[in-house]
Amino acid sequence: MLMFLGFIILCLVFVSILAYFLFVLDGFLGGLDFTSNRLTVEKVMDIIKRRHLENGNFYDLGSARGAFAAKIAKGLPGFRVYGIDDSRLRIFCSKARSIFLHNLKFIKQDIFTANISDADVVYLYLPQKLMPALQVKLQKELKRGSLVISTSVSFPSWQPTEVYDLNQKGLIVPKLFVYQKV
Repeated sequence: MLMFLGFIILCLVFVSILAYFLFVLDGFLGGLDFTSNRLTVEKVMDIIKRRHLENGNFYDLGSARGAFAAKIAKGLPGFRVYGIDDSRLRIFCSKARSIFLHNLKFIKQDIFTANISDADVVYLYLPQKLMPALQVKLQKELKRGSLVISTSVSFPSWQPTEVYDLNQKGLIVPKLFVYQKV
């Protein structure tokens, strides 16, 4: 029994080291992995609740390891949440972390080719250089009234309807920009 337990622990250590190595390799190969903090998650859920949108479709573009999308799916169970990322590794990890969340689906696809026309809310935390092309895609695809919430970066020619500075207690926390498709 003791030998079996030792084997299980050794396997877990090996898998952990392998996962860490794969994430480092993914980063070197250009994989982006911005993570949103707890304050951001809470504020996004608050924005959605205040606008009574908690029963629609939510898309997390560039969902990375899926932590943000999983927290939204748990906090807003009436939402159908979709995480889209172009990395097989990140999608695999996202699916593993959210196996019991039935309102959450992760899709391996480029964010520029994904069909998000049924989105009620789109969330993104991506590099500024992607924003001009995303603005064109979102303007073309989103239905009227859809919300777009962006962390840290803004669109070149859209004016946000709301901006939230989440800086509290001297912590460097990003701004949230909220846009509504007209």
